Amino acid sequence: MLKRKFLLIIGFVLSLGCFAGDYDLKNVPEDFIGTYIPVQMEVFVKEYMSYEKALYAIAKSHYDILLLNKNICYSQVMFDDGYAVKSEDFEKWSFVKRGNERFILDENGLSYRRISTKSDDYDAYAERILSLIFVDASHDKNIWISGKEVSIYGHKYYFQLSPSYMDEARENNALYLSGCLLRIEGVGAKIYSVVSDGNSRWGDLSLGKVVQTVSLFYWNDEKYPDLNVYKYKDSKSDLRLLRNIIYAKHGYVFKSEDLSRIFDAFYWYEPNFDFSEDDFSNWEKNILKEIKRYESENK
Repeated sequence: MLKRKFLLIIGFVLSLGCFAGDYDLKNVPEDFIGTYIPVQMEVFVKEYMSYEKALYAIAKSHYDILLLNKNICYSQVMFDDGYAVKSEDFEKWSFVKRGNERFILDENGLSYRRISTKSDDYDAYAERILSLIFVDASHDKNIWISGKEVSIYGHKYYFQLSPSYMDEARENNALYLSGCLLRIEGVGAKIYSVVSDGNSRWGDLSLGKVVQTVSLFYWNDEKYPDLNVYKYKDSKSDLRLLRNIIYAKHGYVFKSEDLSRIFDAFYWYEPNFDFSEDDFSNWEKNILKEIKRYESENK
C-alpha cells in the first residue's frame, strides 16, 4: 500500500514537471522583456471612451495583457484569472523594434505594445488606460493620474482592472473606480456610487447617487476645432460649454463665475486682455454658427 502511494506521488510530481515544460519559454529576447498592452485595446478605448466596453471587445481575440519574463509569459482573463502562455504559442510570436518602442505579434498576428520594461507592471497598464480616458480632463490642474490612482478635485480613486460586470459599464462610457462608476455624460462626467444586492460579488449591481461631477471632462480636444457639435445638439448646457471652449482657447476673460472657475483650471487657458473675435479661424466661426443654431432650436 505504501509502495503504491509512493508511486502515485512520484507520478504526480513528474506530471507537474511535464506540464511546467509546456510553459517554459526558450530564447526570449532580453530586449523585449516587459509589460505589453494590446494595440487594439488602445484603439477601442480611444473610440469608445470606455475601458470595460473595450475590454469586452478584445476578450475573445487578444490576450488582455502580456507580462513577459525571461522564461515565462503571463496573461489574464478579464483581469480575474491569471495564466501562463503556452510555449508552443510563444514559438509563433514575432518581435518588432520601432525606434525605442517594442512590439510583439502573437500567434494570430495580433500586435501588443510595450508600456514598461518591468515584467509585472500592472500600474503602467492602468496608467495608460486612465491617460486615454482622462485625455482631456487631465489638462485640468485639479486632476492627476499616478499608476492606478486618479485624484479628482481632492478625491482619490483607484482604478480596478477587473470589470464591474454591470450593464451600465458596458453600454455607456464608464470606468470602475474604487467601487464607484465614472460615466461620461455629454462633455462632462459623473461618478456614481454602486449599490450591491449583498448576495455575492457577482450579485446584481446598480447605480446609486452621484458622488462627484466634473463639468468639463471630454470633448475630443485632439481634433479641436473640429468639434462634433451634432452629438450634443439636444443639450443646452453642453452646447454652452462647447461654445465657450472656443472663447477660452483665445483667452477670453469670462464674466460668468462658473465658466471662469471651469476654464481657469485648465493648463492651456491663458487670459488674453486683448481678446478679439476677429482672431477666430474660419473653422471656429463656422462651428460657432452651428452651435448657436442648435441653441436657438433648444429655446
